[in-house]
Amino acid sequence: MKPLFLSDEVKLHEAQYFHQGNSDKQLMLKAAKVATDFIAKSTSFKKFICVCGPGNNGGDGYYIGINLSKMGFDVKIIDAIKNKEKSLLCKDAFNIAFNGNLIHKSSILDNNQKNVAIIDAIFGTSLKGCVSSSISMLINKMNKFDEIFSIDLPSGIDPDLGISCGTHVNAKKTISFVGRKVGLSLNEGKISSGKLYFDNLDLDMQTQSKALAISYNFEDVKDLTPKRSTDSHKGNHGKTVIFGGDIKMGGAAIMAAEMSLKSGSGLVSLITQPIHVEASLIRNPEIMTIGCERPNEFKLDPDNNTFVCGPGLTDSNWSKSIIELLINYSSKINGSIILDAGALRYLAKDNNCLKNNAAPIIMTPHPGEAADLLNIPIKEVQQDRINSAKKLVGMYSATVVLKGYGTIIANKEELYICEEGGPELATGGTGDILAGLIGGLVSQGLSSLNACLLAVAVHGKAGSQFKLENGINGLAASELIPYIRKTLNKKDD
Repeated sequence: MKPLFLSDEVKLHEAQYFHQGNSDKQLMLKAAKVATDFIAKSTSFKKFICVCGPGNNGGDGYYIGINLSKMGFDVKIIDAIKNKEKSLLCKDAFNIAFNGNLIHKSSILDNNQKNVAIIDAIFGTSLKGCVSSSISMLINKMNKFDEIFSIDLPSGIDPDLGISCGTHVNAKKTISFVGRKVGLSLNEGKISSGKLYFDNLDLDMQTQSKALAISYNFEDVKDLTPKRSTDSHKGNHGKTVIFGGDIKMGGAAIMAAEMSLKSGSGLVSLITQPIHVEASLIRNPEIMTIGCERPNEFKLDPDNNTFVCGPGLTDSNWSKSIIELLINYSSKINGSIILDAGALRYLAKDNNCLKNNAAPIIMTPHPGEAADLLNIPIKEVQQDRINSAKKLVGMYSATVVLKGYGTIIANKEELYICEEGGPELATGGTGDILAGLIGGLVSQGLSSLNACLLAVAVHGKAGSQFKLENGINGLAASELIPYIRKTLNKKDD
């Protein structure tokens, strides 16, 4: 697991390091050497164009160019923002590069030369506001080159939110220092950074400063997979109930129930529209499927310990009655409630409906559902995904899974960002699979947080495995189920 920090926290840690008598120039030279060595080993290109800004990130870039030139590479350096005063360290580095005849006009980018790599050192974490039109034009020229290395983070990316500040560099590789910036795990920052390489430069920030979030992958949480004793029976592995599947929406609930079953839940029930009973039993006769025509007359079994509500629910009266059945029962529940899809849309219209609930709540909104719950535009959710997740935690006292590229898992104490998964999962039904998976893991005794961490990671891992075998397009959500089951069982191979 990797701690992620806000840019101001990284700057503060560096300032404390310098306050102890350590040299800022020596740290810059160390960063430049680390980056130089990484770049030289990571590409077959022999020609480089370094594009440097006026701050210390630019100073790193100048020294990297100087180092590469000394190693015999063909290096040209561009002073990207001539009209802005340089930092003292950057000015020193510029003067050395100038005296070495390494400084060139930005017009050298006009000819997209083959086998030339770009080293992006314009902004780092110093960018405030939008990228200017002149720098935007420069970045667009840089992005036409095949190989781009960004220093600390791609220029034009907000270091804390990961959003693009108008125009940004699309790097193939990013070399980051001291503390991992949270923006590299979110939004365009996650996409544009390419392959990440990190070096703390011997400043042990992760043990001395509080991280905003933790980045993790499946390998970090695979040991959370529920274990079974040799003499266990079905009653030891929980009971999961799925509420879902309105008219024309039966597939969502059937998939969620199947995923709960095949993730290890001992007993799984599905409460759905009567029309879907036959389809469910044909696909999974092991699932106790109950056709419920009048939810207000239905009696819930108090022995069930996990309830998943929402897959395949709509705005119909039947869906509302199914949701209200669970809500009215929630004060008596000893287990957990997972709210997804239609249940979240209901909650957005009546956010006080859970005021008497005593059960742990897990919510799994995509950005649109999160926007409805927070009563803000989707764009605002995506611009600050971490704060959006935190607000949902506070509003509903829930464990929140804010889905998307870089899914966020948050509760009152902790916040995680998952590294797994990609655009192959952008298809209908994958959210229903995730809800059922979380329910199945909770029913087997995992805490809300641990169930979400494992479920999100294995769900993303399964998507990546599908992509590896079949390509990025054409995933049907139910195809994730065998991949997930196999991934959960890998540790026992």
